[in-house]
Amino acid sequence: MDSFGTSPELRELPVPAPGPGEIQIKVRAAGVNPLDWKIADGQLAESGAPATFPLTLGIDVAGQVTAVGTGVEAFSPGDEVFGMAWPRTFGHGSFAEYMTAPQDTALALRPRDLDPVSAAALPMTGGTALATLDWLEIKEGETLLIIGATGGVGSYAVQQAAARGAHVIATASADDHPYARSLGAAEVIDHRTADVADAVAAAHPDGIDAVLDLANDRDTLAGRIAPLLRKGGRLVSTVFAADPEALAAHGVTAVNFFYRAASGDMTRLAGLVASGDLRVAETTAYPLTQITDAHTASTSGHVRGKLVITANQA
Repeated sequence: MDSFGTSPELRELPVPAPGPGEIQIKVRAAGVNPLDWKIADGQLAESGAPATFPLTLGIDVAGQVTAVGTGVEAFSPGDEVFGMAWPRTFGHGSFAEYMTAPQDTALALRPRDLDPVSAAALPMTGGTALATLDWLEIKEGETLLIIGATGGVGSYAVQQAAARGAHVIATASADDHPYARSLGAAEVIDHRTADVADAVAAAHPDGIDAVLDLANDRDTLAGRIAPLLRKGGRLVSTVFAADPEALAAHGVTAVNFFYRAASGDMTRLAGLVASGDLRVAETTAYPLTQITDAHTASTSGHVRGKLVITANQA
């Protein structure tokens, strides 16, 4: 991209060289996240996040370390890694054949039994799911409403909440109901044909314990969803739609959640997949040559599971 607000295009650029404390990664696969398109629109630039042009998008990655800069001790050439390669300056992202990233970002060695596409589908969304459930302190027997349950974060959150013994209410379009139930949802509400708040209130007149909202705007969250919580309930919004002070006045603890990943999170995710306690979200892969199609799919507003871009490298 040569400027914010444009669609990405495929272009030949020089291979980026790692600077001090950085590693160069030969990309095998890259996860696509809504945050990528917020970066593309310039939303992070408004908060002062630095960027250089031409800008290559992409944060989630699975690939091989091919070179290291001075002072790098965490990784060596030949290491297979995966995780969130959060840059110091947005520019050399993972939607490419090669990228650079600081060694101290949220990267970990990729286990041999985790293929690159699956590994690239885990970091941001899987890590966000685990972190939000940890914040909510979901316990066995509690009722959790997950709004946007079949997207990237939702696919992992439903699984882990169910594994913790929670009764999960998921919202999803009718076509995605079987997928939501396969993830562990006990109830599924079609948000396109039913009023979610009315449906939950009718089924749970005494209220529910927690909400993970991945989609609603401020008015809907405050006026329709938050009142479903009993006093002492907890609420997380990943789209910054919550008013924590107003909700606290009604006995609800709330937070607008932004995920800050660590390398230990990636190891945790890989361990859950290896043990069978977490399955990788349903994944649709696009070759790097179809970056525009991936962009269109990601911004369509309806993605089941995860989108991943493959670099088609040996």
